[in-house]
Amino acid sequence: MRECKKCKSNEYTNKQLVMMINECGHPLCKNCVDNIFALNSGNCHVCNRVLRKNGFREQIYDDPLIDKETFLRRKLRKIYNLKLDDFENLKEFGDYQERFETLVYNLVFETNVNETNAEIQAFEEKHKEKIDRNKRRLDEDQKWVEDQLRDERQMKARINEHMETDAKEKENATAVTDTRKIMDELRDSNVAAEVILDRERKKQIEKELEEKEEQEKRKRRNKEMLQTRKRAAENMSFNTVIRIAGRAYVHQPLELVINGPPMPNASQIESMGYLAHIRHASADLIAGGYTSALGCSRALFEARIDLFSF
Repeated sequence: MRECKKCKSNEYTNKQLVMMINECGHPLCKNCVDNIFALNSGNCHVCNRVLRKNGFREQIYDDPLIDKETFLRRKLRKIYNLKLDDFENLKEFGDYQERFETLVYNLVFETNVNETNAEIQAFEEKHKEKIDRNKRRLDEDQKWVEDQLRDERQMKARINEHMETDAKEKENATAVTDTRKIMDELRDSNVAAEVILDRERKKQIEKELEEKEEQEKRKRRNKEMLQTRKRAAENMSFNTVIRIAGRAYVHQPLELVINGPPMPNASQIESMGYLAHIRHASADLIAGGYTSALGCSRALFEARIDLFSF
């Protein structure tokens, strides 16, 4: 549950709660940020670090530590953007990546912060040319994404071209067949040629109108689809879903009667009249610990033993 440590408001008491976080990783609600940092700068309520209002960003993850680590990784990647071909061998590249993870850990958990910042600054000054050059280069993942998008565009173009070719061939074949039918009808029919030609002209006009209407419908569908996507993109939010407060959930285990009714105990066997159908135990059996209720319990258990087979 997200809660502001300053004003103690949480997402259940305030459905419109928006949590903000700065580089120190200590979240505050937006109202507290506006109040405390009214002069654009102020001290953190936890670590007393001097912060600026424009340095706050909306908290994405429920755990502020994850949000802080994500922010620092994105920030350091702009400096530590060297590629594999910038190193002489794979071991040096592995050491470079391992050192990057160490720096991220130090900044997230605030271990040797001054030394870490000094090392980052020295690295940036030493490899300034490589850093600037790699900012304009794509890494392996970005290249893979670009290749996939290019292949997808080419595939769509080939499919559209194939469909257009099939449609043209089908249209040409249909036109040839219709022409032959008209010629046969003009040769064999007793109907005047003007009547036949007028009828075919009407069919051609109706077909053109249907095709034009179908194109208009297709355009309207595409336009509506684009408008729907645009509205969805405008309403899309990556913020945390606002939870509706209500009664707390209380778990109650299900009572599944899968083995039949429970076995009656000795007092219930006697009170419910089961012993009337059981032979009474003799004095010798009672002396050995056997009772009529025990025999009845055994008989009931054996009668329902199949219920326990699963």
